[in-house]
Amino acid sequence: MRDVKKVDAKGRFFIPTKQKEKLGAEVVVTNSLDVGYLCVYSKDHFENVIKPQFADINVMDRNIRKIKRVIIGEACEVSVDSQGRISVNSELWDRIGAKPGDEICVFDDDGKLDICTKTFYDNEDHDLSNIEGLETTYYVKGL
Repeated sequence: MRDVKKVDAKGRFFIPTKQKEKLGAEVVVTNSLDVGYLCVYSKDHFENVIKPQFADINVMDRNIRKIKRVIIGEACEVSVDSQGRISVNSELWDRIGAKPGDEICVFDDDGKLDICTKTFYDNEDHDLSNIEGLETTYYVKGL
């Protein structure tokens, strides 16, 4: 489900209530592999899943090094405040073209949040019929 939130003047936004408990008091905000998106992970999720995945890959590959710099190197640990907001630094907001006052879309993606600007989402292609092999993927069958 998509939640629409607004970035406040200090670069903060409210974490959707349902996800606040799952994520905990400390989160990691970083770039996504998908252009136009940021990801918010619980600190444990980021430490236990993301970092080990990147540790076991070929560091001689230029693309892998680039991905590590963008995902791990630009990751920021932030605290969830008492009102349920997190503050995202301006460099990460700039990555997705968000600024104070903008609406953002927040998606719950099984233990992490995906974030993009509402403008970006509204202009994205949402036609699933052009995804090759989608009809044979086990998690889409029966929809």
